[in-house]
Order: sequence, then structure tokens, then C-alpha cells
Amino acid sequence: MLAFPRLIFLVLVAVATVLSACNKDIVDPPGAGVVVVPAGPATVRTGTMRPQGGVPSSGTLALERDASGTEYVRFDASFRTDFHTGSLGVYLAKSDELVRVQRAASAANVLRVGTITRDGAQTLAIPGSSTGFTHVIIHCDPAQYNFGAALLQ
Repeated sequence: MLAFPRLIFLVLVAVATVLSACNKDIVDPPGAGVVVVPAGPATVRTGTMRPQGGVPSSGTLALERDASGTEYVRFDASFRTDFHTGSLGVYLAKSDELVRVQRAASAANVLRVGTITRDGAQTLAIPGSSTGFTHVIIHCDPAQYNFGAALLQ
């Protein structure tokens, strides 16, 4: 019978030792335990897609810049257009005129950002800077025709 009370005594001593160790004042070095979450991309400009050439294009988009300076075109979930050709080019441009007309005037008037193949939220990295460009254009490259344009503000 003495073994059981002795076991309880030993368990209580062990628990007291563990708990007292947890209560000691421990000074963490400055910043310890702090997780720094990098800021997400900052919105630089926004725009609303307007239809061009009779193609029903709509939705909003944003030009964003991350901490490293990389810029993006981010279409939100409301973005819609017609993909009957399968894919569309996304361009930064200096006006909402046809991409081919702007390009013929000067290659510096347009910058191809990438290709999209679906509606909805999606993000494309801009290969360079958006400085000097005023519009995002959705362009049917095979037909050389604009399907939509958004003025950036």
C-alpha cells in the first residue's frame, strides 16, 4: 500500500518541477517570435474594361507593384470577354486605338504583357514598366482587333 502514495508523491513533485520551470522569467531577444509578413502588391492604378468592336468585355483590373518593383496586371473575378479564338493578348498601350495602329506609329506605343485564355481573376507580370502607358487592351492577335480597353487611373 505504501507504493501507491509514494507514486502519487513522485508524480506531484514532477508536475510541480515542470510547472515552476514554465513560470521562470525568460527574456526573448528583440524581435524573437515576431513573424514579418511582407506587404502584398500595392495598387498603382485601376481601370474598368469597356467593350470594343462589338465584343462584350467587362470587369475591373488593377496595376499593382510589389516590394521588389515588379508590376502586374491583375484582373478581378468580374472580368469577362469573348474567347472564341481561344486566347487573347493583353497589352499596355498609350491609347485605346487598335494595337496594330499604335504599333505602326511607334513600337514603343504598346507593350505585350501576356496571354489569357479564360474569364475571371488572374494576374500577369508586366515585362518592364507601366510608366507612360494609359490603357490595358484585350486584343485578338490573329484578327489584329481589340476586344476591350480599360483606361488606367
